[in-house]
Amino acid sequence: MKLTIRKKFFIGFFIVFFIAAVLSNQTMAKMLEKNTMTNLEETVASLQYSSTQFIKQFGQLHPESGNFVVEHSDKLANELSKLNGQSVALYNREGQFLYEAVPINRPLLMEQQQFQENVGESSSEELKRAFQNQSAYTIQQLREGGTLLYFAYPVYLNNTLYGVVRFTADYTDVFLHNKILLRTFTVMTILLFVGVYLMSLLLSNQFIRRVKEVTTATKRMTTGDYEPIAANKATDEIGELAHNFQQMQLQIQQHIQTIEQEKEKVLLLEEKRTAFLHNVTHELKTPLATISGYAQIIGEREFDDLEFLQRASKKIRNESERLNEMVTQLLALSKYQSLMSNSSHEMIDVCPIMQSVCEDLLVLADPRHMKIHLKGRPYIMQGNPDEIRQLFMNVVNNAILHGTPGGSVEIIVDEKITVTNPCAPIPPAIADNIFEPFVHSKMEGSSGLGLFICADIIARHHGMIQFQERNGHARISIKLPRQKHVGNM
Repeated sequence: MKLTIRKKFFIGFFIVFFIAAVLSNQTMAKMLEKNTMTNLEETVASLQYSSTQFIKQFGQLHPESGNFVVEHSDKLANELSKLNGQSVALYNREGQFLYEAVPINRPLLMEQQQFQENVGESSSEELKRAFQNQSAYTIQQLREGGTLLYFAYPVYLNNTLYGVVRFTADYTDVFLHNKILLRTFTVMTILLFVGVYLMSLLLSNQFIRRVKEVTTATKRMTTGDYEPIAANKATDEIGELAHNFQQMQLQIQQHIQTIEQEKEKVLLLEEKRTAFLHNVTHELKTPLATISGYAQIIGEREFDDLEFLQRASKKIRNESERLNEMVTQLLALSKYQSLMSNSSHEMIDVCPIMQSVCEDLLVLADPRHMKIHLKGRPYIMQGNPDEIRQLFMNVVNNAILHGTPGGSVEIIVDEKITVTNPCAPIPPAIADNIFEPFVHSKMEGSSGLGLFICADIIARHHGMIQFQERNGHARISIKLPRQKHVGNM
């Protein structure tokens, strides 16, 4: 059988309270007994003193008698009985019974009166000790429920033994009072300990219930359920434990969510990597197949078409340049991705960087009779200046390469950075996936990796990039986290 904490508390409290109740009851009984015995000893001592004084006075009133105890035993016994309200028996110095007086207003003493005999071996203990020159008392518990006290002592006057006097008193009320008091104390003790026991069980149940909540939560956690336990307003140790456990559950839940998100990112990244490798293979095969096809044709012995040769050589040159551009972009992409974790960020103003890029790309815009117009103001951010320059270089180069000849590239650096250029209509398949790798218009010099690298740089800088084509104009909008700049007041 499993011994739970609840059972341990129940058994432990029961044993402790039972032992405490028994010990307290026994202690109370002993205290009452000791107090009663002390009172009895004081009572019999007082009785011995007062009765001895009375006997002395009685002897002085009867000086003619040789032994007044023997000669006036009936009178002396009756006087002592009336005076103390007890049965009084007198014995001479030889132990012979003389007389016994019993008060008629004491029913128990009347009922228990017995024929007295001379003192012998079968006599009561207090009589034997009295004839051994000692005062003594004994207590007798009657079957009917009463209690009698027997007290005897030798009577000496002027160092002369006159006899022995024995008192019999009804102490039923005294011992009954003790029993009632002890019974009341026992009942009160039981009620008190039952109350304390129930209160302890109530508190322990609350304690166990909260511990059980934590235990149940731990079991749920083993099955993958990390739902936090209910909030507990208790401020004790168990409440603190529940609160800390709840915080731990929340942290574990957050970590699991983070792991799941990272897992999804890894899976997505793996999918993108697989697709990327597939696209790389496809994109590299296309120009290589073209070059190989033309090379095979012009390499035949019977080939003598000069016009086709010029066309083929131009096509081979274009495909070679496109292949070279693609490899260059792939190397640049690999370089950026390998240095991604080691790239250092610093405070930069993108406006001067954009201006430098525009100046460098004029050499590409002039042959196409295109203009580059830049307007802007300081745009302070935390980033890698080389990557930001590469970002702007790819975006502006894309605008020149795919822009309408004779048009202009409009660049604005304000709340966000926009690059706008006139262009031919762009198919939705390209516009919707323009930031994916190898998405291009198959024109000369286009590798389809420029804007993909831009999106990668934007992601590392926690920014946003968007493409929109409307009314014959293509626009790329870039939003990078700006650093708050406080000027002089």
